[in-house]
Amino acid sequence: MNEQLKDLYTSKWEEISNMLQSFNEEDPEDYENMATHPLLIKADEEYEYADLKVMFFGKETNSWYGAFEEGIDIDSVISFYDEFYLKKGYERYGKPFWNFIRKLKSTQSNKKIGYIWNNVLKIGKSESGSPQQGLINYTIESFNVIPQEIEILKPNILLFLSGHDYEKHIKKSVGNFTKVPIEGFDPNKLCLLKFDDINVDLAIRTYHPGYFQRFRELRIEITDKINELIENQN
Repeated sequence: MNEQLKDLYTSKWEEISNMLQSFNEEDPEDYENMATHPLLIKADEEYEYADLKVMFFGKETNSWYGAFEEGIDIDSVISFYDEFYLKKGYERYGKPFWNFIRKLKSTQSNKKIGYIWNNVLKIGKSESGSPQQGLINYTIESFNVIPQEIEILKPNILLFLSGHDYEKHIKKSVGNFTKVPIEGFDPNKLCLLKFDDINVDLAIRTYHPGYFQRFRELRIEITDKINELIENQN
């Protein structure tokens, strides 16, 4: 899996590196909006040998090791992911997103479930928040790798923790889909996505966990339903 991922990233690296460097040179004083390093993902054995594989998506990274560095190599960028996610560097963060993931991964199950982290937008900006539209466009044009990542990693379930306002980005970065309502839930809050060309058993889209901070009962209701959907997946 990981060798295939690295081959994928290597095939795109020269183009995306040149693009990110050029983007950052357009306004070197605007550090906040500079492009950061791409999110290059990696699987561990827990995921590889799981009974059920879940790929969960956030929106974008916040300052993924600062502005993109000219000449940085793929192995160094993959190591960011290894240290932060696989070696649980995220445990130092009390942000709602990672609190949600900790709770999700700690839920008792009869299956061996493997989780892998991804983002709808693979390249963020050097500080928090959504990247500029120009950077989003460059990313889609030059580094639209999520469909290939899914093909390599073969998750059974995609879980989008990005909110309904990121559906336009999901369509461009993952693929076209039809929304399927879940009984008892407003589709803006929780729904299924039926992709045209992505082969997965189940795709779920709900709010970003930061939104849930204001609505405790809704958070519990949706979290319980997501756990039920995952547990009932064969």
